[in-house]
Amino acid sequence: MCSTLPAFLTGALSVQIRADLGYSITLVGAIIGTAFAVAGLGSAPLGRVAQLLGPGRALRSGLTVTALTLVGIAVAAREPWQFVLLVGLSGLANALNQPAANLLLSNRVGKDRLGMALAVKQSGMPGSALLGGAAVPAIALTAGWRWAYVAAALLTLFAIALQPIGISDTVALATARQTAARPDMPTRLLVLYATVGLLGATTAGAMVNLLTSGATDAGMGEGLAGWLLSLGSAAGIASRLYQGWAVDTRGVLPIQRLVWLLALGSAGLVLMSAITPVTYALAVVPGFAAGWAWPGLFNLSVIRNNPSAPAAATGITQAGVYVGAGSGPVVGSVIVDQAGYRPLWILCAAGLAVGAALAVFLRTRLRADRQLAALVRQ
Repeated sequence: MCSTLPAFLTGALSVQIRADLGYSITLVGAIIGTAFAVAGLGSAPLGRVAQLLGPGRALRSGLTVTALTLVGIAVAAREPWQFVLLVGLSGLANALNQPAANLLLSNRVGKDRLGMALAVKQSGMPGSALLGGAAVPAIALTAGWRWAYVAAALLTLFAIALQPIGISDTVALATARQTAARPDMPTRLLVLYATVGLLGATTAGAMVNLLTSGATDAGMGEGLAGWLLSLGSAAGIASRLYQGWAVDTRGVLPIQRLVWLLALGSAGLVLMSAITPVTYALAVVPGFAAGWAWPGLFNLSVIRNNPSAPAAATGITQAGVYVGAGSGPVVGSVIVDQAGYRPLWILCAAGLAVGAALAVFLRTRLRADRQLAALVRQ
């Protein structure tokens, strides 16, 4: 959650930041996109770094950088280049933190509980958006938007204190050296995973970072729009936890549930395209509970198919997620500036539908590879 707070806080506080600093909505989208663009570039190499360092060392290092960037934004960010530099640096830290957290869970949690564990971990992103939405009425509209970044920095320091110290790093280092930190799956399938993640995350990036400004533009008050983002984020967290429980207890393939979630999320965004306060309120729950509830299932599927090097594998697939999360607010802001919010939500719905179709194809390729491996063993 702390790893993504610099980006999601900026999206949630966009109205206040723009009013104070005179930024355009396109510039704010570009700032947010920088965090995920940098993370996308660093994800694959830093996934291998996390595999080599071990989860504890990697998380402590990455979160320290995150805390420093939050303080920097609160104290010094005024010119656009300052915002871009600090938020971009937080994206680099995020690229290290995410695969490190995946490695920690795959090392410490049994296979029969890994779905729920990843669901809890992946609830950090909607948790970040929830806090960002709540920060609008609770902090930004009272003490000022900069104090929201100070509060986030303090929360990150608390998260650093919770990171594990001890045997997990030593074991991870020894294992990584033995396996050369290489994924088990062919690269072509990891790239296909990354493409599905890109399409899903593009919509999520646009939805999370442009929901409050879109709802305000449709006639909703600033405070209510912030709470709407928090409601959607809470629905996303609840859905992620349910999906993790379901794959652990019912034996459902995570890739299968991912297909259905992307398809349902697409339908929710079609409703949002009506652009009224009522349809925003009605669409936000299915949009978040389906369209942004898939990342835990996504990572679980990758980890199950790459037991030797989960951090290295998710570092590759997460690159697509980062690129999508970064391009969503940037491209979305341009679309809003040129054509309004309705075309944005329609295009986002189409992106989720295409992602669902690609996930179906990925499922068939995984099945074919398993059958081929079984024949080779025989």
